[in-house]
Amino acid sequence: MLNEEAGSSTSTRRGEALLHSSTHVAHRTNAKNPPPYGAQHRQEALWEGGNEALPPHWQQFEGSDGSTRYQDDTLVITSSERPLPGLRLDYPGDLVVPGCEWHISPLGRSYFVNHNTRTTSWKKPKPERPAGGLTPECIIEGHSECIWSLAYLKASCNVMGASDDGSIRLWKRDGEPVRQPLYSDGGGLSSIAVSPDETMVVCGSADGRLRLWNIKEGSMVGEPWEGHDAAVRCLHWSPDALEIASGSQDGTIRRWNPNTGRQLAPPIKTSHGWVVAVKYSPKGDKFISGGNGAICIWSRDGKLLIEIKGHDDTVTSLCWSKDGVYIFSGSFDDTIRKWRAIDGKDLVVLRGHTKPVRSICLTPNERYILSASDDYSVRIWDLENNQPVGDPLLHDDEVLTVATSADGTFNTSAGLDKKIYVWNLEAALNQHQDADDGNAKLKGRPAQPRVVRQPIPNTGGSAKYGNDFFADHSNRPTAPPANSSLLHWRSLFGSLRFSARPPDAPRPSPRESRHWNFRLRPVGKSRRTVEVAPARDEDRYGITPETDAEAAAAMQRTDGDEVDNSTQPDQPAPAVQVSQVQPIKTRAQVSTNEPEDIVCGVNCCGNFFGFRRPASHQS
Repeated sequence: MLNEEAGSSTSTRRGEALLHSSTHVAHRTNAKNPPPYGAQHRQEALWEGGNEALPPHWQQFEGSDGSTRYQDDTLVITSSERPLPGLRLDYPGDLVVPGCEWHISPLGRSYFVNHNTRTTSWKKPKPERPAGGLTPECIIEGHSECIWSLAYLKASCNVMGASDDGSIRLWKRDGEPVRQPLYSDGGGLSSIAVSPDETMVVCGSADGRLRLWNIKEGSMVGEPWEGHDAAVRCLHWSPDALEIASGSQDGTIRRWNPNTGRQLAPPIKTSHGWVVAVKYSPKGDKFISGGNGAICIWSRDGKLLIEIKGHDDTVTSLCWSKDGVYIFSGSFDDTIRKWRAIDGKDLVVLRGHTKPVRSICLTPNERYILSASDDYSVRIWDLENNQPVGDPLLHDDEVLTVATSADGTFNTSAGLDKKIYVWNLEAALNQHQDADDGNAKLKGRPAQPRVVRQPIPNTGGSAKYGNDFFADHSNRPTAPPANSSLLHWRSLFGSLRFSARPPDAPRPSPRESRHWNFRLRPVGKSRRTVEVAPARDEDRYGITPETDAEAAAAMQRTDGDEVDNSTQPDQPAPAVQVSQVQPIKTRAQVSTNEPEDIVCGVNCCGNFFGFRRPASHQS
């Protein structure tokens, strides 16, 4: 028998297919509950089309690296593994909360297993908000899909958002809507740029076209501008308002006359693949672009001046200092960097985010830089000492964009949770210092010395979780929680990575670039770090550790060896028992006796780690 959920949204046709199927017999459970912790599923899909079809609301596409990707459009989360029940879809470290896994139920709904709390949930796990942490002044809701771009209007301090739902919306800072939304017929909007006089806004769409809008009248000006062969990723007006630069997934930069909608010059083909960021310098005599691991500085007429390399992954966001001397960049390598524009020298690296940095912006006084990240947070960095200020400003999902008001008192951020968070920047700066010192900093007066928080390193350790981590959307077991010491060991070994790559295979690069699909969604890495051996039942996969009794018994086994406080060379560390690697024949070998691959396993503290090696490597 297989557990499955049946929601009210399940179609009649699907219900009939389940009713008349002789091989898919299952109990129905309440749709509010995901499969229970410890559940096992046959790798046979029960959605319409079975294993040969994708689950409802999923899509398959080809990444820019040629690999096949699969995306759950409901949760906006992507895997390189084809979704099948019983198969883990994420890689260790992909989810923000350690000790969690992503799976799919037999009827095709994504759910998450949390080994820390021994629960399952339909919702993506998120970090616990620290006690006393800063809360937003206002949370603005209205968009129905993720928000890719934000802009502040200087005169009114109104905030504008562009979303994957194809709309541009304008709000007052307190969340009151201003005018009717502007709707594009070109699919999701990835970027907007407001003209210097704040009368016009240009947007870039998934269909590769640009559209110009009159903000006051709320109407589109002329016809869409055509030229790009793929989705538009970024836009920027020149300071003199005579040009608009656009960057696209087609790898080109195009410059447009905003009065005619025509291109001013031939497109620029970049060396960094997709153009994810583009910015004119404050004087407008040059512009910069960013993409796959590189930043390019171009003259106004499109000549390449400097190519800067230093990031280990895709450059996602760029900004200039007001004097044009420095360039700041954010990247999928989790860092923010400061460069000298004249020669591309790497001056500062800001580390603290634990996931890719999506967006950065400078405060008006250029004392601070703000960064938005996939680790669900916005951080404020003090550029005088290159340290983060205060605690992270937390969202409920990945943060894709951040912007600051012209007076420097507020900043806004938005992302996958479809909400715009309005933060009081002054309150954030004063959170760990007295009010007079904080006000002095904002007004540019000399500030008194203060204690600065050190950056939080990416140690990969476990976070703390509250008792109500999954609220009412969880499925908690009736059994008592596991022994705390056993959970400690599971957490410890859960952070280890074992490679299933053959010894003679070429080594991968230290870090693979992230990419987006044509619907402008973020895409996960395609690197498999651990191969899990099948459970004893030949048609099942386990998604939970061993029982408490088995783990406790494994902890007590010593195989006749004593473990003392000293560690000899080539021996395991104290309190850790590792058994010999035992080759196990696969079912194919048993039936054919051919020298196929050997499945090997390592028993360590009650955990079994499986991997393969060619038969030719046997000793």
